[in-house]
Amino acid sequence: MRGFSLKARLGWLIGVVLGATLLSNLAIQLLHAGPRVRAEAGSNLRLMREVVLATIANLPENEDPAPALQRLYASLGNLRHADVEILAANATPPADWLEKIRHSDRDVPEWFAKLVGASPNVMTIPVIVGGRAYSNILLISNPFDELGEIWSDMVWLAAISLAVMLVFLTIVLLFLRQSLAPFDALKSGLAQLETGKSGVRLPLSGASEFRSIAAALNSLGATLDRIKQENRELVDKLIQVQEGERKEIARDLHDEAGPCLFSIRATSAALQELVSHPSPDIGRLRQMSATIDKASESLQSLFRGLLGRLRPKGLEELGLEPALKALFASWALTHPEVDLRLTVRHDLSSLDEETALAAYRVVQEGVTNIFRHSGANRGAVTLEFGLEASSHEQDGDAPQLKVTIEDNGVGISERFAPGMGLLGMNERVRALGGEQRIESPESGGTRIIVSLPLRDDE
Repeated sequence: MRGFSLKARLGWLIGVVLGATLLSNLAIQLLHAGPRVRAEAGSNLRLMREVVLATIANLPENEDPAPALQRLYASLGNLRHADVEILAANATPPADWLEKIRHSDRDVPEWFAKLVGASPNVMTIPVIVGGRAYSNILLISNPFDELGEIWSDMVWLAAISLAVMLVFLTIVLLFLRQSLAPFDALKSGLAQLETGKSGVRLPLSGASEFRSIAAALNSLGATLDRIKQENRELVDKLIQVQEGERKEIARDLHDEAGPCLFSIRATSAALQELVSHPSPDIGRLRQMSATIDKASESLQSLFRGLLGRLRPKGLEELGLEPALKALFASWALTHPEVDLRLTVRHDLSSLDEETALAAYRVVQEGVTNIFRHSGANRGAVTLEFGLEASSHEQDGDAPQLKVTIEDNGVGISERFAPGMGLLGMNERVRALGGEQRIESPESGGTRIIVSLPLRDDE
């Protein structure tokens, strides 16, 4: 039954129940058939015996009893379930009289007669009048008439029950077909969701269970559509951020590296021309060397800054805490108007590179927003380990790296829309399975709380 559909299984179940009910009814009738036949035959046989004995007792002794016996035979010949034979006093019954009785009226299958266990009973009553034996009267109970009626009743019962069962099964199958029709819509909807199609919605039809499933699938489709739209918007914004970073790097290279390289090439050409003279000017040589050295130093400073933007300095070699301290030291020089404080409450040396880089970028972006948008004069960053409730109940509380960035600035307005920096930060956090929240404390300002899950080896 594993390969059958639900409709086929229910159809088979109902068919088996109806068939078992029909067989049970037939079996009950069959069990009662034997006692019923024997009781009917015995009752008729006793009645005939009383009638025959009463008739014989009333026969006159000086007359021939044959005419009276013939009238008796004619009167008893119409009794149900019994036969009467009048034989001469010295005559024997024919050998095939039982077969004649068996096939006299109704044709009952041989197996049914044997299964019921009914057989004719014979009673012999001698006719003795005036001490003389005239004949023998054979009273024979004929169970085959009753068996024929029982057989006919069972055939009709089986035929009618079978017809009713087929009609009922047909109605049930049609009802199941109509009731389970929403399954096809659910299957089609799930297939469309699997292919990534948008706007998948199912009609709320059928039983309440199907309506609930359809409503849940519609909610799932709406959520997937929203996530797809958010992902598309986020990808577009990330592409814009990448393009902006590339343009900024290209501008720095063009505006700062270009003049330095031009200065080096021009000074190098002048140096080659100068050394081609028999007696070069030592003072000019020193001046040109100083020019080349200054341009090279400017290039080195430029590349160092670009590398720091692309890859945090000292993060891989020293760890997250020293890298953040170096970053805060540089901010203290460039933004002395903001009092920044870094608090690290636990040893972060066990963090893996990916989590450490994500935490570094979160702090970098959060503090940059303090400088650009908050108008605050005080900011604080706290890093600590903690436990956060896991989305899986069986996992319990999961260890997290918690990063809190807060300031005393203007706070978040009601029409606040996250910029590309916060969106990029949120995407980086979500990629690691973490969470990001932005809050407005009662004391004012803004608080950003980021939770990054820790790996088992941390």
